[in-house]
Amino acid sequence: MSEPVISFKEKELQVHAVVSVTASSLTKELLQQQLQQAGFGRCKLVPEQIKNLLAHYEQEQQKVKEKLQAAASKELTYLVAEKIPAELSFSIAEDKMSASAHITAAFGGDPISANALVKEAQKEGIVFGFIKNNIIHLVSQASKAEPGAKLKHTIAQGRTVTQGENSRFEPLIPAMESRRNRPVINPDDKKADLRDFGVIPSIAPGEPLMRRHPPTSGKEGMTVTGEPMPAMPGLTVEWNLGEGVGLSAEDPDLLKATRDGLPRVIESGATVDEVFSVKEVDNSTGHIIFKGSVVVNGDVREGMKVIAGGNIFVKGIMEGTLLEAGGDVTIQGAVIGHQISNPDAESDYSTVVKAKGDVQCNMAQYARFSCGGNLYVNKQLVHSAVEAHTVFAGPEEKPTGKIIGGSFYLDQGIYAGSLGALSISSILIRLNRLVDPIVEKQEVLRASVTGLKTDMAAVKEKIDQFKKLEGSPAIEARLKELATEFEEYRRTATELIADIRQLEEQRKELLSKAEVVARNELFSAVEVQFDKEVVRSRREYGPSRVHIVGGKPEIEPL
Repeated sequence: MSEPVISFKEKELQVHAVVSVTASSLTKELLQQQLQQAGFGRCKLVPEQIKNLLAHYEQEQQKVKEKLQAAASKELTYLVAEKIPAELSFSIAEDKMSASAHITAAFGGDPISANALVKEAQKEGIVFGFIKNNIIHLVSQASKAEPGAKLKHTIAQGRTVTQGENSRFEPLIPAMESRRNRPVINPDDKKADLRDFGVIPSIAPGEPLMRRHPPTSGKEGMTVTGEPMPAMPGLTVEWNLGEGVGLSAEDPDLLKATRDGLPRVIESGATVDEVFSVKEVDNSTGHIIFKGSVVVNGDVREGMKVIAGGNIFVKGIMEGTLLEAGGDVTIQGAVIGHQISNPDAESDYSTVVKAKGDVQCNMAQYARFSCGGNLYVNKQLVHSAVEAHTVFAGPEEKPTGKIIGGSFYLDQGIYAGSLGALSISSILIRLNRLVDPIVEKQEVLRASVTGLKTDMAAVKEKIDQFKKLEGSPAIEARLKELATEFEEYRRTATELIADIRQLEEQRKELLSKAEVVARNELFSAVEVQFDKEVVRSRREYGPSRVHIVGGKPEIEPL
């Protein structure tokens, strides 16, 4: 028994099946197979028409079987499929800084070409920042996709406005900037002396200290719809002249030294500290308190203090009670402290090092550090308490040092070779030093919003009460006063809520940058806190990174 004879004809994107009726059955599967073989397999089927065709064919087939009509003597023509070209639409971001194209893959019809996409995008107002590779990728994928599949890709990106930068201040003496714990390398044997951080910087009158670079004008931005976004030019920042410095008579953007001393960067300027130099600090010298910089050529002995308005340089070891600097502290030897029996919350170590800038040392144990900047420990940090922006155990470029025990209250994170030890040696790391003040501000603002909502409810109740009274000029006047008062409360609450949201974005941004990195090993009992979220290592890990993933702190392989 022969199969039904099926042919197809196409007219105006419509595909009609022409079927000769025989005694053989016609099925939807056979029809689709024939469509595929005829090159119409990607077209969109018309189910209702196919259903009608099959029903009609069955009726005519019965006549053939009953020999009421001859086989193939009757043809049935039905619409069974349609060619539908690919569909294209666009979406533009609310800030008009990006645009995406949406393609619905064709049902046997014409695909979208790259040129056609760009032309249609231009009609929709997208005229700037086309991303050629993205467009080619999108149309290529759409041409291969299953019919009806929906694809989306960014096809244009605006140019972000680059705001002008304010005056930039460039130190002209490298040693004025933190040396970032880079030991001096002997050029003859390529080896580093881990105790030698270089010559202590000094300067003579007339030597240039710092140059002020002019502000920049910035670079205009552009939206994908072609709207320019003007840049805000930078501002000229005035010099902040410290002691021992002056402007060049020939160049108002050049700062020079006016006396001998140690140069130090300050906000928008520099200062030249007077220098107090001492062989070592012990009972024979007494405590050192000096407004400039202090150089200790030997050790700071147990129980002694050095307080300086500038930098402090200690060429030996620090086992004294206190080093406190208005600038940086550099200790070429070790910081050797001791645990105090029955310690209190503020003073649990015999040795404290404080600096408004960075602190650098070779190694440290049982000490408290408080840094406005970073703490750099070249070899090992043992059972110490640290407040700092970031802690580097080892050179900044490749931290390989060890941190064993201790507590940390930091802005951004820790970078070390290994964290913890095989024996139980817990480490508590709180990456909240910048976050906590933000959270406190949010709590204060939320309390204020709650108070304002209570006030608004009270005013609303009064308004409702007055509305029930008979109208009079006095009542109308009072209603206006209450409405104004209500609106003022509402406006203030809205502003406070906006401030809370802005602070929340800052909080999330800070936490997204915070991390703890162990390049070699991360041992158990290391607890890392990101705001209120905590993760704790409960086993030994290899090279690891602890950071926020999907809003939660995670330990991931490095």
